[in-house]
Amino acid sequence: MKALRISLGILFVLLVTAMTPLSAEKQRSIFYNITTDEAWKVGMALGQATKALEKGYKVTIHLNTRAVFIASKAFASDHNGASGKSLEDMLKTLLDKGAQVLMCPMCTKKAGLTKDDLIEGVIMGGPDITLKAMTADHTAVISF
Repeated sequence: MKALRISLGILFVLLVTAMTPLSAEKQRSIFYNITTDEAWKVGMALGQATKALEKGYKVTIHLNTRAVFIASKAFASDHNGASGKSLEDMLKTLLDKGAQVLMCPMCTKKAGLTKDDLIEGVIMGGPDITLKAMTADHTAVISF
């Protein structure tokens, strides 16, 4: 009986040790780099990002070059075919669900936009913020 308890104790320790890396693994992240304001491409990116959030991924959206217009309060976009939502609505939904949306400050300035022109919750990025998010451990970078 004593040998059985010792064996079960050793088995328990081995199982807990084997499972520790799984429970201690950091949350996986996806960094979506979006460079266009074309509704079809952006809709694909934001749709994927929405699904990733639903599956528990940490999501960062980086808007640069022409994509900065998507975060403008005045931007009028086509509706995404799959969701039927405007790109602005899709972006707002992502922000509401916890995604981080970063703007390229240089691109924002080049587009003639200011922080006041942007929808609420968008963060002005920059080398320190953007590079940190893009190179974080357990992060996949996808560009559209």
